[in-house]
Amino acid sequence: MSELSIVGVGARTAVGLNALQTGFLLRAGFPAMTESPLADAAGEPVTMAFVPTLDGRLTGAKRLLALARHPFIEAMEAVRGMPAEVMIGIDEGLACEADARLGLAALAEELLPGAKVTVSARGETGLVAALPAAVRALELRQADAVILGGVHSDHDPGQIASLESRGHLFSRENLDSRIPGEAAAFVVLMRAVEASGKKVARLCDVRGHGLAREEVRGAASAQGETGEPPAMAATALSSAIRAATEGLRREGAAAGWLWTDLTTETRRIHEWGAAFVRAQDVLARPYFVDSPAQRIGYLGAAALPLFAATACVAWRHGYAVSDTALGIAGTDSGERAALLLGRAGG
Repeated sequence: MSELSIVGVGARTAVGLNALQTGFLLRAGFPAMTESPLADAAGEPVTMAFVPTLDGRLTGAKRLLALARHPFIEAMEAVRGMPAEVMIGIDEGLACEADARLGLAALAEELLPGAKVTVSARGETGLVAALPAAVRALELRQADAVILGGVHSDHDPGQIASLESRGHLFSRENLDSRIPGEAAAFVVLMRAVEASGKKVARLCDVRGHGLAREEVRGAASAQGETGEPPAMAATALSSAIRAATEGLRREGAAAGWLWTDLTTETRRIHEWGAAFVRAQDVLARPYFVDSPAQRIGYLGAAALPLFAATACVAWRHGYAVSDTALGIAGTDSGERAALLLGRAGG
């Protein structure tokens, strides 16, 4: 039995109002890209995936709060009434970061009065970065449960302008880019023994995690104009995957379901390909590779929480392709994370 289990999940995405809808429609391959109310610098509608039930006029921190509310409530139902801590991730470099921090903290405190709340801007790797603090809180009995999640939205004129200025905005003329999207997802962590003692159903077990950062040496380095190592080196991603799957190697086991946060950025795809080849010793045969951001837009800080939520839905409803799943995600600043999950009790 794993020491750490997920006992509750919640999600809101461009294809689903909750984790169940999202999981089922992602498994069915349902796409969500469409013309948005936002326009690029030339005045052309931006192709992206967005939550159609949200007011199209909502942007910035207000949109993040609207995205987060319902999946947070969905996830916390599993541990309502228990002492809990909350850790929420948002993207790096948000123009609305200060307002988002305050708003999300206020939202969590409204829904869970008295809970300790932390909001961090670690982007795509936020869930894995928060795991050590979550484990400490549970081991020291500071809380019976920890609610971990992430919120991301590109539905904002400033964000679209930023993506376009950096050459990252997806269009028919720019396929080496990022498909804009938005999502919010949350998971509830408990110690496995505590969940069993309180008769809380375990949805899956956390079996490993890894976190690493690419070494960036500056524009004048031998790595190239950007100062980044060659994509095929995949140093940080390979390290994160190796750390997350160390237990699998010891057991001689393998993961048959792989989740990535990739859209259509060539460098990230090449990096993933290199790390994927190196990870063959912990991949089952056959294995299934899932990159939902290619259908529902970039997921940002919601990437790994959404992976965990949809994996739990798949195991609970019997359509998972494997008893073990590995998710990876990475930030623009070079940090890479890997998260290994398994069917509860498996």
